[in-house]
Amino acid sequence: MSLDLFNNYESEYNSLVSAARHRLDTALPELTGANRSTAIRETERELEDAQELVGQMEMELLSLQGPERSRAAPRMRQYKAEVEQLKREARKAAQGLGNYESNRRALFGDSVGMDRDLSGDDGSLDSDNRTRLLSGSERLARGSQRLQDSHRIAIETEAVGANILNDLRAQREQIVNTRDVLLQGESHIDRSQRTLRTMTR
Repeated sequence: MSLDLFNNYESEYNSLVSAARHRLDTALPELTGANRSTAIRETERELEDAQELVGQMEMELLSLQGPERSRAAPRMRQYKAEVEQLKREARKAAQGLGNYESNRRALFGDSVGMDRDLSGDDGSLDSDNRTRLLSGSERLARGSQRLQDSHRIAIETEAVGANILNDLRAQREQIVNTRDVLLQGESHIDRSQRTLRTMTR
């Protein structure tokens, strides 16, 4: 079960990182203003989710054994470095957005704010808020699913531990019974030896 869960986390991680990388490399250079800001926030959210998945995979890695663990460990190091690199790129993109806005204000002055009012920027802000709410709901749903998976694994682990304890208890009873039989056998041997010595005398 740990390997299946690890593979599920890994698949979800690859999907998030692929989307974030595509947005950073392809979409962001073509966007400006509110659309660019929304895309940056979405990228940062995906990278936060990817980082959480790396943490979940690290926990599952501890449950893997033998060759499965040795094959997965190098990938974990690669995933950590990959997420950190993409987060740095996202921060640079966000800083570039800030510089773009400040330079635009310095160049055009208050007309920037007037242009925003005339272009209906409030609608963009409402759209951004809806996007953030939807993204937050998706993150909560994914977090709940991961908690359920972890709870299920804990229950399965507890069941396995209970079975092991039952096996150990049965083995202890067998050992105790075997010891009693051996003690009885030694008692019979002692009596036989005494009988033989008596007969010899």
